[in-house]
Amino acid sequence: MLILSFVLCFLASLSITFFIEKKSSFLGFIDKPREDKFHHKEMPTCGGLAVIFSYSLYLIYLFRLNILDKELLIIFLIFTPIILISLIDDIKNVKIYIRLIFHFLFAITIIFYFQYQFDIDSILIFSQKDIIIPIASVFLIVWLMNLYNFMDGSDGYAAAQALFVSFYASLLSFSNSFDSLYTLLLVGFFSSLLGFFVRNFPPAKIFMGDVGSITIGSFFGFLIIFTASNSVLSIYTWLILLSLFIVDASYTLLTRIVTKQNVTKPHNTHYFHKISISSGTNKAPLYNLMLINLFWIGPLAILSNIFKDFDVIIFFICYIPLTAFMIKTGAGLKNDANFA
Repeated sequence: MLILSFVLCFLASLSITFFIEKKSSFLGFIDKPREDKFHHKEMPTCGGLAVIFSYSLYLIYLFRLNILDKELLIIFLIFTPIILISLIDDIKNVKIYIRLIFHFLFAITIIFYFQYQFDIDSILIFSQKDIIIPIASVFLIVWLMNLYNFMDGSDGYAAAQALFVSFYASLLSFSNSFDSLYTLLLVGFFSSLLGFFVRNFPPAKIFMGDVGSITIGSFFGFLIIFTASNSVLSIYTWLILLSLFIVDASYTLLTRIVTKQNVTKPHNTHYFHKISISSGTNKAPLYNLMLINLFWIGPLAILSNIFKDFDVIIFFICYIPLTAFMIKTGAGLKNDANFA
């Protein structure tokens, strides 16, 4: 029954993606060419809705099977404001401070739920040391939501990363926990993403839009806190799985700040932009992502899960070469700079 549910989830995602693609003009889901995009004509967007709708049906199915309890199903409603504001932003640009208000409210709600379970006493009676981790977690979730949006600029790139992360995380959670809920949540998400990826693979027929990228980033933020709170997956394992996107987005932003570029303007200076420009093909970033994930990040994530006492060391082993790689490729520098 569960295998059938994965197949149906994939087919639902593919069908909804195809529907949005064909009705994009009528729905107003159009992505226009921009400096940070590689397409030179208007393209269908908001394909992330297919992932959201198909995954929602999957969650309801798990609830009907008594695998997902009512409380956790209700928690998923927290995503609704994020989905709506991101969808509005796809259709008509929303000011950045309004978006950030929604992002921070979402992150704070998630942290309060998993850290304090809305226990007023535990919220009011904590030391200065106790508040550091929740605040850091809030900023991590907000940064993850936004960096995932930054990295959605090349055909299949953001979707392939989400497929990789959800697949590896599902394997590792299965190896760590007898409770299959975490694995089921991740495999279902993988199935939803795969249906969209079929149409997003280069040359892409449709993009996920902010409603897709922001929601994926928020979902991974939710899963990090959910699994870490229940000692299923270490936060360091998650950070390793997401390392390519985190390093690229973080290093590029820092470089642009240091070189006094306007960080609010669209740009094409991320690592994946550089690779595409250098190779002359939009497929290059996707192939590079697959190679790095399969032969570097994936094995290190597995090691961090096996040797939990050394996960911090493995985290640095993963991040230091990736950072050096960003420096070598000139991530964040204007494209008239030398590109090694």
